[in-house]
Amino acid sequence: MNELKDMEIEGVKPKQRLASLDFQRGLAIWMMTFLHAAANMYDSSFISENPGNILDLPISVILFIVFFGFFAVWNSYFLFISTTVNSLSMSKKILNGQDPKKILFRQILTGVGLLVVNIIDNSFLYSGYFGVGIRTGDWSNTYPLWRGFFEMGTLRIIAWSIILCSILIYFLLKDKGYEKYRRNMTILGSLAIIIIIASQFVHNAVDNIDWIIPSTLPTGVDLGVNPSWPGVDFQALNASFKSWLLTIFAGDIEPIFPYFATALVGAMIGMTLSKPEPIKRLPLIGGISGLGTLGLGGLFMGLGFVSFGNERPPLGNYFIMFGAQICSMFLLLWLVEYRGKAQQFGDNIIVKHFRKWGMISLSVYVLQIYELLPRFVVGSIYNLIFYPRINMVNGSAFKIGEEYKTLIFAVIAILFFELLIYLWSKVNFFLSFEWFITKSVSLVTKQTTYRLEVNAMMNKIHWIDYKTISQQNQISKETTNTNNSV
Repeated sequence: MNELKDMEIEGVKPKQRLASLDFQRGLAIWMMTFLHAAANMYDSSFISENPGNILDLPISVILFIVFFGFFAVWNSYFLFISTTVNSLSMSKKILNGQDPKKILFRQILTGVGLLVVNIIDNSFLYSGYFGVGIRTGDWSNTYPLWRGFFEMGTLRIIAWSIILCSILIYFLLKDKGYEKYRRNMTILGSLAIIIIIASQFVHNAVDNIDWIIPSTLPTGVDLGVNPSWPGVDFQALNASFKSWLLTIFAGDIEPIFPYFATALVGAMIGMTLSKPEPIKRLPLIGGISGLGTLGLGGLFMGLGFVSFGNERPPLGNYFIMFGAQICSMFLLLWLVEYRGKAQQFGDNIIVKHFRKWGMISLSVYVLQIYELLPRFVVGSIYNLIFYPRINMVNGSAFKIGEEYKTLIFAVIAILFFELLIYLWSKVNFFLSFEWFITKSVSLVTKQTTYRLEVNAMMNKIHWIDYKTISQQNQISKETTNTNNSV
């Protein structure tokens, strides 16, 4: 508490944050790094060629694939958490009297910054020119430079969602619109339902456009036997403004339809969490909603809306993933903020560790190319000891029966990232992508932030505690009633 007072004296107001959301953001990027390291090194082509092959495997291998496969496609968890946090932050600032136009401008700048980072990532890093060049040794292949413009992944949907949700929140909350809570929830909820219902129709319309594939494919591109939309290479080979625009709406991995619905639900939750009077049964309502969404997922899967892989999911896959994510978010909200454990939880050493990962989640996500370093080191050592030699730099080095090798490599890869984050935190993540975005936004808006000051973010945060807020509100009401009666 003394540290918080010191910051107030210095003219810097302590940040108010939700410990459970900060923890989940860090845990999500940690798991993504671990799971991607394993997935990149494991040759699962036998499943994509024939999903039925999985049933012929030993139970231990099936459990390995199901666990890694399920959580490896939780890409949208970052979207869900990001839009919840952005909506909460934006709503609180407007409630506290800050200029909505300035807040909106800052949010749009942040979204545009994320789009720029996404282009750098897709065109130049792991799946871009330098990543492909390092993995294959072919530096003459320039196809990855423009391929990245036609990929609709996690970072791009987060960027577009922050921009679009911020515009919606601005119009809903300006001119004391925050007093019309039910109206705001109805509008956002209705839009989410419309996006979900329209998704299948949009997908079918885009998929059935008469797309053309060139007779000569770029180096390293294999579209398979029956190439079709969606798919980043298929989208890129139809390069045009139409293809780029429809990639955003119905492209690979995480397009607007249906994932903008995830962002809208995140905006609803963030706006709800910003209310001065906490909703006492919110975790219960959220948990039931998550279970209901899981039930919808099971229903749609039973109707055939299901697929394997990480491409744009049908509604069965989407509802199962989203339902589990909703349950996860509200379970932690109940365990931490709604039980008065925010300070204790936020200051826990393990939670702090993952919160540090969360501070640099954008850079960790973008710098997947860094994974090539442990691949090179481990591969070099492996090839000195074992025969036949394998190419770990190019990925997919381990086959069926070598799951333990995959896990060992994933552990080593995560240790490399742990070292990177530890060293980087000593200089407050200087020159990270977060640093560039915050500095660029600050230059335009003339507002400073200490969100990359590690000591402040680890030790000088005011954790929002809904149990305490409810108790304080109750005491305030009782005091007011007593004064009125007197």
